[in-house]
Amino acid sequence: MSNEKKTPAASGPAQAPDGVTIFPAPAPAEEKTEATADPTPQEGKTEETPAEAIRRRLQEDAAKVKEAREAMKEGKGILALETPIKAAGNEITELPYDFTVLTGMEYTDAMDGDTRGNTQKINGITYRQALNLFATAVAKEVEALDATDIITRIGVTDATAAVQLATLFFTASIRAGQKRISRKSSQRG
Repeated sequence: MSNEKKTPAASGPAQAPDGVTIFPAPAPAEEKTEATADPTPQEGKTEETPAEAIRRRLQEDAAKVKEAREAMKEGKGILALETPIKAAGNEITELPYDFTVLTGMEYTDAMDGDTRGNTQKINGITYRQALNLFATAVAKEVEALDATDIITRIGVTDATAAVQLATLFFTASIRAGQKRISRKSSQRG
């Protein structure tokens, strides 16, 4: 053992011999001088103002929403997988889906696949129902996979995206159906 005296670190609390915790005094605030002042932006480069940053992010979000809406109108697309799925010795990195090719029976089978959820809820969909619906749509497009393969092998981040896609399609379909029903009802009256 050395005879050096250990001093507590200035940044954290210290323990006194009587068991009392001693907190160090806060460091004095630095005065800004020319050397420590915020550097000015380099000539030719302009910093984005907070308003510009918000505007840019809103535009990016609007573009994503527009893209999602267009995809939902079609009801089909390709989900690029973060975690590939193995099937028949092949590594599958993309799952093409097309909700519009599902039959009524395939739709109801996918929706009835959740026996634990509220299956009688007309305007809602559980995560399990959404994953079943997505897997059914993919299975019609990819011969090497069936819906059970997809449900049991898909990674969590990919499953989250799949659930979102199916939920968006389901919600858009419900809205479209309600509009058709209300239009027909108002035409009769």
